[in-house]
Amino acid sequence: MTLSDRAKRLHEWSQTPAAARAGTVFRALFFVGVLLWLVLKVRAIGWTNVAAALPRTPWFYILFVVMFMALPVSEVWIFRLLLGRPLPGSLPVFVRKRVFNSAFVGYSGEVYLFVWARQRLGIASKTLLLAIKDNAILSALASAAITSVLLVIFMGTGRAKWIADWLHSAGGMLLAGLLVAAFLTPLLLRLRKQILSVSWRIAGAVLGIHVARILIVVLLQATQWAVVLPAEPLGVWVTFLTVQMVISRLPIVPNRDLLFLSAALEMSHIVDGPRAAMAGLLLAGGALTQGSNLLFFLLTSFQRRRGTLPVAEVDPDFEAEVATPAVPPAGE
Repeated sequence: MTLSDRAKRLHEWSQTPAAARAGTVFRALFFVGVLLWLVLKVRAIGWTNVAAALPRTPWFYILFVVMFMALPVSEVWIFRLLLGRPLPGSLPVFVRKRVFNSAFVGYSGEVYLFVWARQRLGIASKTLLLAIKDNAILSALASAAITSVLLVIFMGTGRAKWIADWLHSAGGMLLAGLLVAAFLTPLLLRLRKQILSVSWRIAGAVLGIHVARILIVVLLQATQWAVVLPAEPLGVWVTFLTVQMVISRLPIVPNRDLLFLSAALEMSHIVDGPRAAMAGLLLAGGALTQGSNLLFFLLTSFQRRRGTLPVAEVDPDFEAEVATPAVPPAGE
C-alpha cells in the first residue's frame, strides 16, 4: 500500500463517528492526565503553602483582564479589515471564539466564528474561509517571529538547562514530540502556491496588529509576574515567557494553558524566592484563565439565548442569497 493510499484511508476514517469518539477520548485523557500532574506537583509543594502565597496585589488581576481581552478586541479590528465591512455585535463572538480555542481544541473557535458570520451577517462561505485562513497564517507568522526572538534572548542568558531539565519529565517528552510540527506549520503554509487572498497592504496591517498585540501581552505577562515577585531577575521571566510561547505554538493540543501550568510548576525551582510563592502565582493565573473561560462562556451563552449569537440551524436557501465575497484577490 502506497503512502497516498494510507493517507486517503486515514482521511476517510477521520470522517467516521469512530474517529470523532476517539478524538473525544483523547482530549478527555489529555485533560485528566495534565490535571493529575498538576495535583501531584502542588501536593509536593504543599497546598497550605500555595494557598497562603496567592497574589494579593490587585494589579495581578487587573493585568490579567487586559491580557484576556487583548485577542478578541484586536480580532474585531482584524476581521473588519479582512472582510472589508463592519461587524456589528461581534465582540462577544470573538470572546467566545477565544474561549473555545483556549479551553477546548485549537481552531474550534474559528468554526464558531464561521457559523456566526454566515448566519447573522450574510457573508459568503468562501469569503469567510479565506479571511479565517489569512488570519490564521498571519497570526502564526507573528507568533513564530516573537517566539523566535524570545528563544534567541533565552539562549543568550545561558539558562537553557532549565528547559532541558523539564524535557526529562513526561510532559516535556510530549512537548518535544510536537515541537517539530508546531514550527513546521508556518513553513508548510508558505510553500502553498497562493499564500494569502488579501492585498499585501491589508496583510501587512493585519500582521502588524498581531505583532503589536503579542508584544503587548508578553510585556503585560512579565509585568504581572514581576508585581508579585519583584526581586526575580528578568532572565527568569524570559524563561517562562519562552516556554509559554513555545507551548502556544503546539497544534491541535487541547487546553494549552494547563500544559503551560504543568511545565511552569515543574520549572518553579529556578526562582530564587520561595517556591510556594511562584506556585501560588502560577496557580492563580491558571485558575483565572479557566474561571474566565467558564464565566465568559456562560455570559455569551446568555447573550446567545437573547438572539445575538449564532444558533445551530442552517438556512437551506442561504447560498442562493449571499452577497459577492468582499475579500479582494491576492494580486490587487
